[in-house]
Amino acid sequence: MFNYRYLFLLGIVAFMASCSQKESIQESDNENPFRLAKIDSFEVQNLTRVFIRDYSPEEGIYLGYSMVEDEILEISEEGKILNRVKKKGEGPDFYGNWNPIGISFGPNQERVIELPFRIVTYDSNYEVLQDQRIQSPLPIRTFGPMGRTEYFQKEDSTFYLVGPSNYLSAHYLIMNEEGRDTLKNFFQIDIQSGDMQSVLPYREESPYKTTEGIYQELMTKTFVIDHDKNQLWLLHGLSKEIEVYQLPGYELIQTIPLEHEEFMSYSPVPIGTQGNDERITPLRFLAGRNKQLIQLEPNLFLINYYKGISEAAYQTRIVEDATYTPTIDTKENSIIIILDGKQVGAELPSVPGSILFGLGDGKFLVQEPENPEFEEEKTRFSIYRLVKDS
Repeated sequence: MFNYRYLFLLGIVAFMASCSQKESIQESDNENPFRLAKIDSFEVQNLTRVFIRDYSPEEGIYLGYSMVEDEILEISEEGKILNRVKKKGEGPDFYGNWNPIGISFGPNQERVIELPFRIVTYDSNYEVLQDQRIQSPLPIRTFGPMGRTEYFQKEDSTFYLVGPSNYLSAHYLIMNEEGRDTLKNFFQIDIQSGDMQSVLPYREESPYKTTEGIYQELMTKTFVIDHDKNQLWLLHGLSKEIEVYQLPGYELIQTIPLEHEEFMSYSPVPIGTQGNDERITPLRFLAGRNKQLIQLEPNLFLINYYKGISEAAYQTRIVEDATYTPTIDTKENSIIIILDGKQVGAELPSVPGSILFGLGDGKFLVQEPENPEFEEEKTRFSIYRLVKDS
């Protein structure tokens, strides 16, 4: 059986951090007009690790979660915890004993808690507004939310995109044809009525559909809803293009081709291959993959991707450092810029830590690497801006 604790710890390892100085990361190509500048940083003082999963520009606060204490946190732009809310537990206003897999701000200053089997929305005072069951076959337990629960609106209805496969590779969830094909779809839930449906399967030309095998570890996706245009921007882990869908009908209106400087590929394995099979190691650690699609402002997006490495390089590095994980090695990750619906400029070096989400005005939030030498009672974050030189 797959160890979800190990999976989530891998995610935490990726969230690490060290330097608080302002810095600039720039492609050496003089013709590239873009660079990344670190413009700010802050710390959240807390006894245990803090996850930040969303930001409200209207309220000027971040929405976070405190590991171990299992508290929802509202955090100022300076990193001060403004509000701690305990909703885990049994009772009329509580969401049960499962940890959230996603949290976010919803419309009208709502707070959204997505659980494996439920989605609950609260007002700004944490009074329950809606509580709907998610029809999920997946008893996933995590230490804290893995991402932001996206939503869109149609007339008076609000729809959320939910389900563990939004955050985890689908093969972890069920190891048969259903896992290869069905569970990577989106699930949409109407928060008012509770109606739920699968809405977006893989396209026939997808690498996941053109093989009888399965790309274990790589059946992932990253997506964002552009609220200005009411569009869903979707990028699968192995895809060489972004898919853009018009909401609420999910009509495919555009594909944006991507040219990765380097994107190493490895062969899929048969359906049902166990996680300890040596054939999975190249897919787990060596194969290139798209990691994050982030909207920085209208018509401006970035993609952070892992380029992949050869098996020889991997073996050399783990001999030198047994803890080496290439997927979180900054030198093996790169950033693609998407402006006005096309890839522009040269790739930029990635940044230390885990890129979380866009903040508008060309900015995005990063959770910095934690100090491996000792435990600290704080979590560090940085803000970067994509700058276009004149």
